[in-house]
Amino acid sequence: MIDQTRTGYTISMQNLARIPEPALLTRHGKLRTAFCLAWDVLPIVLVHLALFAIPFVPLHWLDVLMFPIVGFGSGLGITIGYHRYLTHRGFKTSRLVQFLLAALGCVALQHGPQWWVAHHRRHHAHSDKEGDSHSPNHGFWHSHMGWLFRTQSLTPDYRIVRDISRYPELAWLERFWLVPGILVATACYLIDGWSGLVYGYCLAIVAGKHMTWSVNSIAHTFGSQPYDTGDRSRNVWLLGLLALGEGWHNNHHHSPRTARHGFHWYQIDPSYYLIWTMEKLHLVWDVKKTPKPAGPRKRPVEPADQSPMPCAASAM
Repeated sequence: MIDQTRTGYTISMQNLARIPEPALLTRHGKLRTAFCLAWDVLPIVLVHLALFAIPFVPLHWLDVLMFPIVGFGSGLGITIGYHRYLTHRGFKTSRLVQFLLAALGCVALQHGPQWWVAHHRRHHAHSDKEGDSHSPNHGFWHSHMGWLFRTQSLTPDYRIVRDISRYPELAWLERFWLVPGILVATACYLIDGWSGLVYGYCLAIVAGKHMTWSVNSIAHTFGSQPYDTGDRSRNVWLLGLLALGEGWHNNHHHSPRTARHGFHWYQIDPSYYLIWTMEKLHLVWDVKKTPKPAGPRKRPVEPADQSPMPCAASAM
């Protein structure tokens, strides 16, 4: 049983007290492994290369509108869909909303939901220790994005995401995770040509990627640490704003299952504000609230949860 105080979920499988290192693809040969890795990081490279067209592509008012729509939409798909819901089960929702949140996460080009969740659960299980995929203990660049270019990133332990892999629609997104992003990129191009593609999609996606990666790097290196979580997680107020509330990272490691990362009124958490709104609209329910009291310098304390794995409502 994996400690849910560090991961935010429970695995009801035997002999999984320690998440093993993922197996590399070397059994398929080094050439195949290199090809798989190149294909895996190709979307990252392409959206960054697209930004070199900025000096040659005019900026239109439509692009100014598309940038925040695509940026916030895909960003919330990561922060609410992939992170607070699928990884940590900070609330419950229907299968339709579950699918829409996961599809928005795919638009961000941060891989499929199972891949993302497996790596993040592994991160919490071994935070800043041996086995953490993107700890700054291996260097700032490694934690920011360098880990994505290593073969270990190809094969996370999918045994720890069986609670979401059992949904056919999420399994489809895992296999075709590029499709939502391609559809949105195509829509941006149809709306405003190359300007729409470069500014409305690529620039928004690159900005979102670096916000997510900054939580792994900056929020494990700089900032305040009000809670003794046994790792290097930090609260960074600027990331709290730019990363849609994910910058209150020490808070999050203190209480992983909590849907709200900004524990105090002055800790701005846009992702939680949307979750709160969705709760009022009855789109989500059983939202995990901020632990009381949230005193400083304490080890993580989570409410007991004997259920094996919370899941989306099946009546859809």
